[in-house]
Amino acid sequence: MKSRRTHRFAKTAGALALAGTSLLARPAAADVTLLDKDGWNVFINGRMQAFFNYSNGEGQPREVLDANGTDTRLLDGGIGNDGAVIEVSQDAPLSDPGKIEELRIRTGFTGNVLGFGIRKKLTADTDVLGYTAVTTIIESTDRRKYQSIFPDWRESFLKVTGPWGSVLAGRSLTLYSRGATEITYLYGFKYGLGFPGNVSFNGPTAGHVGFGVLGNGFGAGVAYATPNLGGAQLTVGLYDATVFPNSAVWQRARWPRLEGELTYEMKLANLGMFKLFGNGMWQKIYRNDTIGDDTLYGGGAGGRVEIGPVKLGLAGHYGKGVGMNFALDTMASLFHPGLDDRPFRTFDGAYAQLMVSPLKFLDVMAGAGMNRVRLLKDDQADTWKDDDVNPATPTENDDGNPASPDSVGHIPIKEQIGLSGGVAGHISENLHVQLEYFRAIFNWYKPSPAIPDSKNPSQKLHFVNVGVTYDF
Repeated sequence: MKSRRTHRFAKTAGALALAGTSLLARPAAADVTLLDKDGWNVFINGRMQAFFNYSNGEGQPREVLDANGTDTRLLDGGIGNDGAVIEVSQDAPLSDPGKIEELRIRTGFTGNVLGFGIRKKLTADTDVLGYTAVTTIIESTDRRKYQSIFPDWRESFLKVTGPWGSVLAGRSLTLYSRGATEITYLYGFKYGLGFPGNVSFNGPTAGHVGFGVLGNGFGAGVAYATPNLGGAQLTVGLYDATVFPNSAVWQRARWPRLEGELTYEMKLANLGMFKLFGNGMWQKIYRNDTIGDDTLYGGGAGGRVEIGPVKLGLAGHYGKGVGMNFALDTMASLFHPGLDDRPFRTFDGAYAQLMVSPLKFLDVMAGAGMNRVRLLKDDQADTWKDDDVNPATPTENDDGNPASPDSVGHIPIKEQIGLSGGVAGHISENLHVQLEYFRAIFNWYKPSPAIPDSKNPSQKLHFVNVGVTYDF
């Protein structure tokens, strides 16, 4: 049986806690001023979090047979046996996925953050900001308390702002899918945890990233934002390009990645506000083994509205090679694993997040979303010519069994569906408690060739989280 218990979220969960750090990093009235003298303003901001995280559900499918009786390799998705948490007897059939059940103490969606900034007035209407922020977790690395916890220096940038707009240079949140990440942070998991990303490995966690939200992530770049023009603002940036070492092909880049976002925001008298956004990404990528290139691209759009105690955000995205969890994630489902040219698959998703605040100290949240990957034509037929006996037979059926097409041998994750709900209580301006539930559903495509009337492989999980956040 082929092993496929390695879980992408377990490896990249730290990169999935995207929204809170950088949104928190934006200097605001809540910043703690350390020095304000002679035109210099020095401040800090940050947050600390701790949660109980209870996980319960099915194990990842241990065996997926196609019509030829071949065990098919699952590409991405689900939570595997990442810490001996799947309870299944030794004599159980491979068709029994077992059970996951565990209680952990974990970091939340944003992680524990400490930011440090220095502002300086250059002229009467122009100032410069230098900002840096480090994120850490509280859970032990790989559940080994003797292992060190390494800081993740997510942000470090300078920003010059004037009547002509602003220029930001350094490492910060990128622009593609920024609007959706902003929604899941503001209306869902600012003080929460969401999907834990894994069971037994360390965080931070993911909120709704991977389940309707394509997290935008952090990157080195230079971005220009226009001044606010009647509520509209355009931001354009060039970011250090991304390559995919696990592809064995797409490992070179020549030019920066282009990203942009157009927003329009308007206040609704004394009722609230609404904001619309559209963003995109474009990058060339090159083969390392021969001459050849391809183009990665993506687009996203949505908006959020706040009317009285009701806040609603909607977002969607589409792209080629953009990934399932966060933008340009280096995952197996990005491309076909067997073809020489490693063609990229396309992805899409949609997300809705609602928050209602009936009382000043209480928020009630509910969210739903789905991310999908689209099959390539070559995912549905064997592409390997392996019949030396009769070369005249077609490639897709040349294994000596003319009764059935050859086994493709792999199936990508088809969709990740997330349903969430929770309540947040604000004990004070800086101390918050959140209780939440997250339902994660993973569906894979059927093997090719599929057993007649067979069901799609799937995994269903429940997560209950409760914890506290202190921000400043």
